Amino acid sequence: MGVRAVKRTALLGGAFAYMVLLIEAIRAAVAWWQGELAQPGLGDVALIALLPLLAWIWWRYISPFGRPDCAKCLPPSEPDPRP
Repeated sequence: MGVRAVKRTALLGGAFAYMVLLIEAIRAAVAWWQGELAQPGLGDVALIALLPLLAWIWWRYISPFGRPDCAKCLPPSEPDPRP
């Protein structure tokens, strides 16, 4: 395996771990909000505390709405007035 393959595998693993953390944090926050966590454990409290940071990372780096360099979010360009 080359260096590029190792980097790509590490990036894929990191993205997977991030998404698992985000989904579990949302699950814990919803359970806490609905009163299903009578006595939240340390893991649940940590996930709920990490939720704002995970949401900010998603908004800033993953979501197309938070990226200033995203060409997909720009308004359509004006057509050329010349025929």
